[in-house]
Amino acid sequence: MSKPIIVADADAQASVSVVLRFFAEVLGAAHDVDAARELLAPDFLDHDPAGEDAGPDGVIAKLQGLWSALPDARFEAELVIASGDWVSVQSHLQTATATVDFADVYRIADGRIAEHWHVVDTAAMAAAITPPSS
Repeated sequence: MSKPIIVADADAQASVSVVLRFFAEVLGAAHDVDAARELLAPDFLDHDPAGEDAGPDGVIAKLQGLWSALPDARFEAELVIASGDWVSVQSHLQTATATVDFADVYRIADGRIAEHWHVVDTAAMAAAITPPSS
């Protein structure tokens, strides 16, 4: 995994560190659910209309489902742009056979991820999780 390009003001350095740690420990190859519980605020809100539970448990359940379907999957941050408590990340989900583009926005509060929004290439994601036909 190459290092992402980071464009951030001085006030955003701590926020960037939280998000990059989330990418390294949770979204990376380790798939560390315990780190997710530590990095997501108790009142975390995921603004993803696809999820039923917008809190930390819902996000963890979605990630566990993703890791179950794609055990070799890992997210790789490519570009990070941040100001203060706001961090935007252009990334991709990488598997042995697919690459799926993502754009995420995180709001950090008290050193934890408080909110999250994302846009995903849904066609590429569907293709990545659909087993090839025989």
